[in-house]
Amino acid sequence: MISETVERMEQLLSEAAKLQKPYVTRVCSECTSPCCLRVHYLYSDKDIIFLKSSGRPPKWRREAFSKKGCWFLGESGCTIDLLSRPFLCHTYLCEDLKEAMEKDDPGVVVALENKFKKINELRSQLWSEYLDEKR
Repeated sequence: MISETVERMEQLLSEAAKLQKPYVTRVCSECTSPCCLRVHYLYSDKDIIFLKSSGRPPKWRREAFSKKGCWFLGESGCTIDLLSRPFLCHTYLCEDLKEAMEKDDPGVVVALENKFKKINELRSQLWSEYLDEKR
């Protein structure tokens, strides 16, 4: 059922974000070449189905807006609600971030990768459930 899949995805995304937060806060704020300045449009079809299924507003649409890097990067970081961010934003771990994690807690990268793998499986499941519901 779609709502159960969405709830499980939200739970796992929140858990992953909690694991990452101390490292992202420290490493990303000091980065001289943030990944957010090198990307533009990140939402996939599965991201959009997740957002629509969870009742989140359509943040992926920014008409006639042009700036270098991510449209949603503000002065204090990402302006998008944590659970509304593209999956890629959750899963991208640069080498500096991985290094900091492995230095402080060698198991955190493996724990994150396991959560990301499960979320990705749920994204595929949600895709199927969404298509089945539309038939």
